[in-house]
Amino acid sequence: MTPALLGNLGVSLALAFSLLGLALSLLAYHQGDGRFLRGAKALVAPAFLAALAAFLALEWALITHDFSVAYVARNHSVQDPLWVTLVTPWAALEGSILLWGLLQTLYTFLASRKPLDPWRASLVLAVLFGIQVFFFGVMATIASPFQTLPNPPADGTGPNPLLQNHWMMAVHPVLMYLGFVGLSVPFAYAVAAMVARRYQTWVGETRWWTLIAWGFLTAGKVAGMWWSYEVLGWGGYWAWDPVENASFIPWLLATAFLHTAIVQETRGAFKAWNFAFVTLAFAATVLGTFLTRSGVIQSVHAFAEGPVGPVFLGFFLLSTALGLGLLSRVSREVRDTVVFRPLSREGALLLGAFFFAGWALVVVLGTFYPLLVEAFAGAKVSVGAPFFNQVSAPIGAGLLLLMGVGPLLPWRRPRAEVFRNLYLLLGVLLLGTLGGLLRGYTLGASLAVGLFLYNTAAILLLVREGVLARVKAGLSPWGFLANRRRVGSLVVHFAVALMGLGIAFSQTYRLESEKTLYRGQAWEVGGVRMELLGVRALDEGRRFAVEASLRTDRFGEVRPRLHFYPQMNSPLPAPKVVYTPGNDYYFLLMDFDREKGEWASIRLIVTPLVFWMWVAGGLMALGTLYILWPVARREELKGVSPA
Repeated sequence: MTPALLGNLGVSLALAFSLLGLALSLLAYHQGDGRFLRGAKALVAPAFLAALAAFLALEWALITHDFSVAYVARNHSVQDPLWVTLVTPWAALEGSILLWGLLQTLYTFLASRKPLDPWRASLVLAVLFGIQVFFFGVMATIASPFQTLPNPPADGTGPNPLLQNHWMMAVHPVLMYLGFVGLSVPFAYAVAAMVARRYQTWVGETRWWTLIAWGFLTAGKVAGMWWSYEVLGWGGYWAWDPVENASFIPWLLATAFLHTAIVQETRGAFKAWNFAFVTLAFAATVLGTFLTRSGVIQSVHAFAEGPVGPVFLGFFLLSTALGLGLLSRVSREVRDTVVFRPLSREGALLLGAFFFAGWALVVVLGTFYPLLVEAFAGAKVSVGAPFFNQVSAPIGAGLLLLMGVGPLLPWRRPRAEVFRNLYLLLGVLLLGTLGGLLRGYTLGASLAVGLFLYNTAAILLLVREGVLARVKAGLSPWGFLANRRRVGSLVVHFAVALMGLGIAFSQTYRLESEKTLYRGQAWEVGGVRMELLGVRALDEGRRFAVEASLRTDRFGEVRPRLHFYPQMNSPLPAPKVVYTPGNDYYFLLMDFDREKGEWASIRLIVTPLVFWMWVAGGLMALGTLYILWPVARREELKGVSPA
């Protein structure tokens, strides 16, 4: 048994089990026969095990340096360290599709364990099996990870150096795939609800699946921002790269759904919006995959052009048509008949969802406009960061404004005390903004300060209300923490406000300076005094490194590097980043004396509050985990008189 034979067998079996599971699921729905449903469920675990066997076969081929497998020859080298070898399965096209297929079978297995009525259970499984058929069908035909070479080389070229220059490569893609694939479960539930015409309960059943996917997407996006910050050497974390944009769109749409789902759970409204948001969120993951793998865009995230682009485009159109077509069919039945007041919680949630959806639309238009112009007019145009920043800033400010006031508003209509809270929050916003202006900040940075304080005050008011309500009922105030959904959402909201503050200041007050230093020469800039001690070369086997040693008065010795890989003509920077609560200090080696090592060109980038963006990302993950963490139910009214 060879890795290629085991891998092809695993892919073929996973495809066969998925096809048979799809057929049995459809038969279970049309015939109303539970035996077909039991048969379909029995195929879920074998499909997962077959996919796992295929994935492990690829790992086996990489670890044993089996260069007869074309994927290994193109993306692996005997000099790769073990951690790079283990993460190489998602370093290129075929392996990343295999990872997607594996995670899809895992989500299908987990979803099949949840109890549902037979009609909807069969439809949910049919959709999930259908998605598996697509991915394993692609692997079995046009993008096989186990294609073999008749004359294997003695060594391979290794993965893209950008993907082996930082350990975050082991984390960021997996988190993103867990988020992308996770959105298939809410999509399957939505399709089942529309076909079976059972429109209410699916939201509560699937909201947690969406939250899991959203949590992974959030963690993946923050990890990707950190990877960009640490690896690409430009001192930034978000460039509105087309592939960044494509992965941002499903996050925005999933966030919109999470907010409107609350209204349907509470008041039975916004059914149509929820179906639309879930459909578009899942379709957006396929669209992003099309962009990454089609070769139609140039990006550090994109894989080489391959044959799968048209296939993924067709799958995107099919997914969108399925969801929106079903929604069109049942639109009369899910139409809202209640008029909502704008100054109510449901009004704020719907407006916030529109903000998220509008933001997604702007990102779609800005990303695809150059492609459309080139396709139809033959001209090359670009839509860069200035456009996205100008449009996103007011949308982000509007969302931060809604985020503070929305949870304080009651359902249906406001009460007198609500207006007092609103006046208080507006006062905090105005005072915070004015305080920023008095300190000499720009209007945008001052508004960011005001919005951060405004949201913090709103969270404190919500905590105060929750604690007082418990005390009034004779309960322990600490029991407020047991409301995981409320407390977790407050943590996430605080993290978003903190992230907004960090983005505003890091974009506004970034300082960048560059100078060529000779050995022993000192330079003082950005509040740091540094002296060049020397430059040395290092042969690290798989790469050649040049390192500059700088002695600083604040951080001791720092050593920025340049990494030279045989696959690349130009070196990759490996900056030394010193994180502090106030400013990040980003040391870059730009050039060096190649003869005697007597001089080096150093760039220093000083960026405020970036540290707090990573803290905010961690808080978002913790808040989401707190909501999802299972707890045993306890009787809160123990010892309290029934009267």
